Amino acid sequence: MKNAFFAGVLLASGVATGASAQSLENLTIEGGLSTLGLYIAPKLDIAGPWGARAALYLGSFSDNFDVDGNDIDGKLTSNSGAIMADYSLGNSGLRLSGGLSLGGYQLEGTATTLTIEGNTYTGNFAAELKQKRDVAPVLAIGYARTLGNNWGIVAEIGARFTSLELTTTGQDSITNPTERAQFDADLAQANSDLSDIKILPFITLGVSYKF
Repeated sequence: MKNAFFAGVLLASGVATGASAQSLENLTIEGGLSTLGLYIAPKLDIAGPWGARAALYLGSFSDNFDVDGNDIDGKLTSNSGAIMADYSLGNSGLRLSGGLSLGGYQLEGTATTLTIEGNTYTGNFAAELKQKRDVAPVLAIGYARTLGNNWGIVAEIGARFTSLELTTTGQDSITNPTERAQFDADLAQANSDLSDIKILPFITLGVSYKF
């Protein structure tokens, strides 16, 4: 996860460096809030309707989470990056985007009871719920409009094409062979259900500044 996040930082730096080699008139900086975290992205106009954008999302939140009926004391992070190609649809302000994301959602925590597939287990468990793949395709449709004095607004809705996966530790303390077999079967079924969800949607709202 950390390696993927740092790769996203390098991608953003690459776009900014490319912009410095050209006129700043081709560079726009976007920033705001997303369901993926704080959002910042340098965007470079390339040719005609085409542009390139390196988006960074920064998010970290510690709390007591209710996850499918489970009381999890943990930390949710969503540090990630994405390299995107943008295609503007004329002068409408609409744009279509596609690319690759690196990193993503990760919830780590502990619990004294876990309920999986309707069965409750007692122990000292550590659980991790995260994206199954750190690198995932992403598609989005957005709206970007300059309002005046180089400032503008941006909005985007999209999805990453990956699923979530749940891993746990602490189940070795379950000494009853029947109960342990049921735990393993329930965990496998939970991950099978999670794998049926193939997309992780997101929404971003923010402002832009065009140089």
